[in-house]
Amino acid sequence: MLETRLPLALSLLSLLVLAACDDGTGGTDAAVADTGVGIDAGTSDDAGAGVDAGADAGEGLDAGDVDAGGGLDAGGDVDAGGPSCGSARPDVSGIGGTEGLVIARDGTLYYSQTGAVGRLQPGGTPENAWVSVGGGTVWGLALDAANETLYVGVPGTGVRAIDLTAATPAATTVATGGSPNGLTVGPDDALYYSDFSAGRVYRLAPGGTPTEVTTTTIASANGVAFLPDGTLLVASYATGVLHRLTLTAGAETARATFATGLGSADGLALDADGNVYVGSQSSGGRLIRLSPDGSSPTTLLMNVRSIANVEFGAGPLTCTDLYVTSAGMMQRYEAGDVPGAPVPWH
Repeated sequence: MLETRLPLALSLLSLLVLAACDDGTGGTDAAVADTGVGIDAGTSDDAGAGVDAGADAGEGLDAGDVDAGGGLDAGGDVDAGGPSCGSARPDVSGIGGTEGLVIARDGTLYYSQTGAVGRLQPGGTPENAWVSVGGGTVWGLALDAANETLYVGVPGTGVRAIDLTAATPAATTVATGGSPNGLTVGPDDALYYSDFSAGRVYRLAPGGTPTEVTTTTIASANGVAFLPDGTLLVASYATGVLHRLTLTAGAETARATFATGLGSADGLALDADGNVYVGSQSSGGRLIRLSPDGSSPTTLLMNVRSIANVEFGAGPLTCTDLYVTSAGMMQRYEAGDVPGAPVPWH
């Protein structure tokens, strides 16, 4: 009798232990959960498909990768701080005289002013003289993937950088000379910028010195943007042509014509479907949309005086809205239901 009762007793004891460990939701065992940052390494949920806190991005979520920002962090990890696409639509009509524009993943708008960079934080009011950068007209702006450095193109001065983590942000020069116009950050986390006067494009790795990307000139090189396949679009303000550059190790190895007939082509942006948006200063100022192959130009806005850069909303801002800079006033264009393309700084 003892032999038959012992297995039965052990079975009942096992069921009681399992019931005590289960949290009742069919999820993670409460007895093996850690202190609130995720699921302990080596444990799994009751369904046998748990998340390993030490797993890499291909195997699960890393509890140490969750940050407190506003969507996806710089590494593409899940952010617990809020949605990557909100519904806010701030009033930007009082902002004028703008050339460069970039929007951080927390929804802050950084925009160029004469000799300064302006800032509009979510729920705030425009700070037009937020940080002085010297010089006269300020052109392009770009953010690094970590949203810790703001790059500023100042013609005649060079590229200046603002440390956004500093208690009192100030501008320092990281590249001298030329006429930096269009600025963007590439998939390699390097800064790429056009030199309007020289007709060239340069690459600046963090902490490095500029190296030339282009092998031959592009007349009045202006807006720059990366396509999903890693090729680089460069707008020619003088000819209305979009050039598509194939890069190897940050240098041009091939060039093709992506689109023509765009007038005085300036800033560029892409949506998640691959459509390309171009600010053109011809015909009174237009916002033009191109298909992913550069065809089918469609004019979305007309008579935008001295239109320059275009940028999709991010973080708490509606990510299907396009923000358009101009000499007159900044505009928000409700482009539809397609969000902006994934970019390093969002």
